[in-house]
Amino acid sequence: MTNEKRVIENLRENYQEIISNYVITAYAASRHASVSAGMVCTPPLSSLSNIKNIVKSFSNTCDLYPSIIKYCEEKDIAENELYKKAHVSKTVFSKIRSMKDTGYKPSKSTILCLCLALELNNIKTEAMLNIAGYSLSDDIIADKIVSYCISKRYYDVYDIENLILEKTGGAYLYS
Repeated sequence: MTNEKRVIENLRENYQEIISNYVITAYAASRHASVSAGMVCTPPLSSLSNIKNIVKSFSNTCDLYPSIIKYCEEKDIAENELYKKAHVSKTVFSKIRSMKDTGYKPSKSTILCLCLALELNNIKTEAMLNIAGYSLSDDIIADKIVSYCISKRYYDVYDIENLILEKTGGAYLYS
């Protein structure tokens, strides 16, 4: 069995435990603390850095396309390869390209698909989402699944969408 298949199977078999532990561990890591299994952490209602990110996102939504291009160059992937790998239509990608002029705002799922296609880590994925005013939520099971897969370096958009569909009963990345 390939490593990719093991990641998906492990998530299927140990779904509840992985999701719970991942949220606790991710929060602890963001606070530079260590957490033992079973320990519950509650994040503060707001923090100065979160507020700054939200305010910043109001003014830099148009910076999404340059960020995408930067990552395309880093990963040596052409734009047309990117949107095909991300399962994003040429029309939607064209709207992202011209969003500075049109005010178009891509959906969270579109940005997640692009981040997965670019094989970005969780920090870079959050940064891309923040540009458009989104973030991964600990309250949304699909976000937890996406975050977990990224942490395990598993980026297959189609497989992740099928897993989300299996666990939640609804489409998420292709919605």
